[in-house]
Amino acid sequence: MSELSKRILVSLVFIPVLIAALYFEGIPLFLMFLVVSIVGTQEFIFMMRKADISLAWFWHFVNPILFTFWVFFPQADLSLLWISLLISLLHALIHWDVKRSVAQVFASIFACIYTALIPAMIVRIAWYHSETKILLALILMIWIVDSVAYFIGMRFGKKREITKVSPKKSLEGFVAGLLAPALISFILCISGFDYFSPVQYVLLAVAAGVFGQLGDLLESMLKRFCNVKDSSKLIPGHGGILDRTDSILFAGSFLYVALVIF
Repeated sequence: MSELSKRILVSLVFIPVLIAALYFEGIPLFLMFLVVSIVGTQEFIFMMRKADISLAWFWHFVNPILFTFWVFFPQADLSLLWISLLISLLHALIHWDVKRSVAQVFASIFACIYTALIPAMIVRIAWYHSETKILLALILMIWIVDSVAYFIGMRFGKKREITKVSPKKSLEGFVAGLLAPALISFILCISGFDYFSPVQYVLLAVAAGVFGQLGDLLESMLKRFCNVKDSSKLIPGHGGILDRTDSILFAGSFLYVALVIF
């Protein structure tokens, strides 16, 4: 089976599951992102080991627990983050290694944010804005951005290596990815489709077009640092959980913060 066939087959299985979880929200959405947190933590620890940064075994369990608390007790955000820092610092002090311990502390805290706090923020978007299904709209826009950027980049992309962490990305594809959600949001807004407010349309366009693509570059940066092609081989033709959710994680976290501010 070719790589493209694998990607299509996996998409036909997982996309309906994802859309169903986004539509029904509640516990199904929580469980789906709990899986993202569990598997994403394992993948992150695996990648860090490739860079000679070994994280403690207990983070496999701590991060999903943090994710759960962050979903149900949002008022404890800073307290839980401080506790995570304390755990990481105490472990570094007990198992001090002049060459590795400081890097392990920073990697541990980043893992807490990337695979526990950010997935919790995305679940909160759906729960706090259930009446508008804005999270579903965001993910649909991210898929559009990915498709447009890919095909425009493949067909018209000439100026590549716009960033060293992902040399194959073209300027033309990146710009197309920026413009596509902005154009969609503008058309929906002026056509009287008032399911979202004008501010929400702008936030959706910025989240999908800018931060979705930045999330992909962030994951590329991590993989290049760790010298791995994919975060794992979990999903045939797609790589790992973090490979498939990188855009959603970064765009979703931006959208959550922006909705809180505005």
